[in-house]
Amino acid sequence: MTKLTKQFQLGVCYYPEHWAEELGEDDYRRMRECGFTIIRVAEFAWSIFEPSEGEFHFDLFDRAIAAAHKHGLKVILGTPTATPPAWLTTKYPETLNAAQNGMVYQHGQRRHFTYNSPVYRKLAARIARQMAEYYKDHPAVIGWQIDNELNCEMNVFYSQADHIAFRSWLQEKYGTLEQLNHAWGAVFWNQTYSDWEQVYLTRPTVSNAPNPHQSLDEKRFFSDSAICSSRIASSSCGQQGGA
Repeated sequence: MTKLTKQFQLGVCYYPEHWAEELGEDDYRRMRECGFTIIRVAEFAWSIFEPSEGEFHFDLFDRAIAAAHKHGLKVILGTPTATPPAWLTTKYPETLNAAQNGMVYQHGQRRHFTYNSPVYRKLAARIARQMAEYYKDHPAVIGWQIDNELNCEMNVFYSQADHIAFRSWLQEKYGTLEQLNHAWGAVFWNQTYSDWEQVYLTRPTVSNAPNPHQSLDEKRFFSDSAICSSRIASSSCGQQGGA
């Protein structure tokens, strides 16, 4: 057990990218006067670290972390994967999430993406890796927050990438369409599938009452997608789109 974990730590989230940089020194001083020991930064700063695809900048957070360290504050860095930047969603619209009726959500707010987009996974893994390699030896950085509040504001996913990933997930779980049809009771109301391309996540139905077995598997799939996203570089996530 390190000395750091033997004492109570009081932390606060802080956003150097939101206001004039010269305010930082006074903010850090007042944090220490109030008894704060840790700040969390960067969880929504993807466009600061990567203003255009493949172009990485760390200078703003270099200065912010250095100033915090000077005032005796430790730093937890957040991966900025909860808010893919506009250049990403414009160039790769397939990363955007969709409603159950197929309407694609547009850029804005946060959680506008889908976990199961291979492009999102690849670029999210890259920005996280760039940050980790760059700050791994910084004396102020004591830990990492992976993403930010998984599934807050949005916990269902119906983009084309999600339907494709759902089929892969079902194939791994059931093996054959015959087993899927049996488990879902698909003979009822002639829901029997004869090709995997016919299988989707739930979609609007006449009575707004999809197959309950399908709905349950959908929820399990959404859960697995979120878990997989939190370890986005892991090869164990390959069945749902992979990086």
